[in-house]
Amino acid sequence: MPPKPNTKETKILMSELMLLCEWGECSHQFNNMEEFLSHMSQHLIGHHYEVGRDDPNTDGEFPCEWRECNTMVQGRRTDFLRHAYFHCFHVKIKNIGEQMIRKMGLRGCLLENQSRNLIPELPERLQCGWNMCETIIDNPEIFYRHVDNHSETFPEGNNLEHGARCEWEGCETVAKNKYKLREHLRSHTQEKVIACPTCGGLFSSRTKFVDHVKRQAGVELKFSVYSSSDKEFGVPF
Repeated sequence: MPPKPNTKETKILMSELMLLCEWGECSHQFNNMEEFLSHMSQHLIGHHYEVGRDDPNTDGEFPCEWRECNTMVQGRRTDFLRHAYFHCFHVKIKNIGEQMIRKMGLRGCLLENQSRNLIPELPERLQCGWNMCETIIDNPEIFYRHVDNHSETFPEGNNLEHGARCEWEGCETVAKNKYKLREHLRSHTQEKVIACPTCGGLFSSRTKFVDHVKRQAGVELKFSVYSSSDKEFGVPF
């Protein structure tokens, strides 16, 4: 039997994404993030009129209609938009997690799925800290890709002569190449690259995600061994 692929060898294809909208009763599905985000924007335009928030600078309460979220976002409309669009990003990285499980032949997470659509609290604003940039984008997917684009100013190559210097405010890191710089930039943006499709947990690397999944399988195996032993020696449950 050939060895199972490791996390680095496992190829994740964006063309295989299955992005399901769970806003209210919606169940539209997409395999393209741009189309998914455009679709979500239509929900949010309708939601804007439903809750009657005409002034984007006025504080208020905004109910999130994403299924199994039930969050009441406190603050301005931009805070609500950031929360709502993070659900789209969360769907994407959960789908990446699902691909990893399938392609690596893993059993999957055994935790309950009540938290699968719960998302973390986000910073007040998603603001780029790259030198002379300071762009603010309230859509996490677009913000993260904007930050990635700063790494594209460096040439191709695995070991650049002068490296790829991070120009984030207060940072002096020099990466070997633009790909390593892109990974480093996630330490500034707190972007997660993969999530568990079952429990919704977010992870900063594929390795941490696979450890999470394997740990759940290990817990079940340990419980199974103890249960068999208990039955063998007549220990009541």
